[in-house]
Amino acid sequence: MSFLRLNDFTVPGYGLQVSLGLKFKDEDASGDTSAAAKAGKGTKGKQLECKIFIRFIDESDLRDLTRVAEARSGGSNTVYTVTNRTANAAGMRQGYFSGDFKADEQEGKRCWLVSFTLAEHISVPERAEARETPKPTTTQQNAGQSVTPSSADASSTEDLSPFEKWLKSQNAAIGDFEETQQ
Repeated sequence: MSFLRLNDFTVPGYGLQVSLGLKFKDEDASGDTSAAAKAGKGTKGKQLECKIFIRFIDESDLRDLTRVAEARSGGSNTVYTVTNRTANAAGMRQGYFSGDFKADEQEGKRCWLVSFTLAEHISVPERAEARETPKPTTTQQNAGQSVTPSSADASSTEDLSPFEKWLKSQNAAIGDFEETQQ
C-alpha cells in the first residue's frame, strides 16, 4: 500500500498511483550532417506524477488537498517535504505543486480521480552545480607590440649536436635554396 505525505499532511484517498519522471535535456549537435551527436543541456529536476481516488462522500478531503496544492509562501508555491517510497528511492526529498491539478468525476465509481504533479525543489544536479566553484574568467590583453627574441635567446635555444652543427655550417657555406634560384 502506497502513501504520500507532504510535510505533516497525508494525501487522502485510495488507489494512489505514483510515477517518477526525470528529463535529460539535450540538443542536436550534428549540424547539417546525418550524425547522431547530441549536446547535453543538463539534468532537470524530477517530476512525481500522482493519481488518487477520493470518494464523493469525502468531499472535505478533496477540499483539504486543494488547499494544500494552492498554498503559497513568500510569493511562490509552498515547498513540501515529500515522503513516498518512489520519490525517496529516487532521491527526491522536497517538491512543490507544478503543472495541472485536476479532479475528474468518475460517476461509475462515485469518486474523483485527482491528478497532480510535484516538481523537485533543488535537484541533486542543481546542488552539485552550486557546490562547484565558479571558474574565474580572464581576458587576454595584447598591447599590440611584437615580441622578437634577442640574439642571446636565440643562441641559447640552439642546443645542437655535433652533426647538426656541421650541417648548419655547410648550409651557411652553400646558402639558402631561394637565394640560389635568383
